[in-house]
Amino acid sequence: MSAGLHPTAAPKCARVHQTAQQICDEAGISRRMFFQGQKVRRDGCAELWALIVSGDVPMSLALAVAQFDHASQRLILAEFPTIKSRKRAEFLELVKLAHAQELANGERA
Repeated sequence: MSAGLHPTAAPKCARVHQTAQQICDEAGISRRMFFQGQKVRRDGCAELWALIVSGDVPMSLALAVAQFDHASQRLILAEFPTIKSRKRAEFLELVKLAHAQELANGERA
């Protein structure tokens, strides 16, 4: 045994260097889902990530929400409880259109 390492430390160390495919295989998800999750984790606010982990928001919708800045994401997520899940994508499309219109008018950077 090497200096100070517990015999069960090796598997934990090996997990640090797993490939994306190994992680996907263990979790039972596709590589696409893995990388989409990374994008939402990187660009999304903490509230959005919590909704994904709880299963309340599908990844496709979370990706669309993550395109906005964190303040806008929180405003969008604040409206989600009042909207039926089937209508959330439609609501998000309206928000995107309004946001694009604001950018075109120079109202918001």
